[in-house]
Amino acid sequence: MARIPKQTTTLAYDRYMAGQKLVSSVDRRWRHVVLRSYLEPAERELLEAPGLQDVTLMTLASGAEHLERNLNGRWESANLRVGDVWFVPPAPISWRWHSIADEPLSTVHLHIERSLIDRVAAQMALDGSCELSLGDAMQFHDPLIAATLGALHRAAGDPADSRLYVDALVHALAAHLLQHYTRGRRAGKLSPTPLEPLLPRRVRRVTEFIRANLAADLSITELAAQAGLSSFHFARVFREAVGETPHQFVTRLRLEEAGRLLRTTRQTVLQIAIAVGFENASHFSVQFKRSFGVTPLAYRLRG
Repeated sequence: MARIPKQTTTLAYDRYMAGQKLVSSVDRRWRHVVLRSYLEPAERELLEAPGLQDVTLMTLASGAEHLERNLNGRWESANLRVGDVWFVPPAPISWRWHSIADEPLSTVHLHIERSLIDRVAAQMALDGSCELSLGDAMQFHDPLIAATLGALHRAAGDPADSRLYVDALVHALAAHLLQHYTRGRRAGKLSPTPLEPLLPRRVRRVTEFIRANLAADLSITELAAQAGLSSFHFARVFREAVGETPHQFVTRLRLEEAGRLLRTTRQTVLQIAIAVGFENASHFSVQFKRSFGVTPLAYRLRG
């Protein structure tokens, strides 16, 4: 067997996995994050993997397992079930496991770019020396992280889901990790950063920007810049000001414009889908029917 390197990239990490890949976001052009899920063998005597620079979280999508890891020459173990979360340290590690449930064993792996963590930390006014301390425990229970991993896993398997939706989830997850798992600080002990409200004039500026760029691959960072806020603050105050998440707001504006184009032009469904920011007609039709209850063609025929 070839020698395992001390560290590798997120894209190359896939070659060290033992399971059959089920879902991957690699071809989805997500920002700052990669998600993969695997159907794992019921038992594995040894799996050796390099460390990763990106922050990597894992959870179970199904089944349960007795998992052991060897980090820095010391084996430790835990029984893991759906809802449990564990962290892949940035150093070479050995794993072994066996299933302890009748259901198939499948795992979800989420890799978050370190640069995003650092950027959100700066927006939260954390000092540069803060470090995430996730590797100190073999497993941890955090319903918000587990729910976010589940939402991202579903999004990776649903071509109709917006990248803006994923963008917002990942920024919120990064902030949560920094808030609750920063070395030397206890959860809830970080000084709260005063939140500047999203005034109506700022909402108008964001709305005008979205309408002018419906076809673009919009990001939380771009929308926040229009509001004059950091992405961390923007994501927290936007829903309070508008009543919708940024993803919901942008999707609604895109679908409203699509409805107008279906009523007033002879453009094809594909032309309209691309004009309002969807990747293809199929993804657009799924979202349109979710909102209007009929397909785009039925909507056009109905007048």
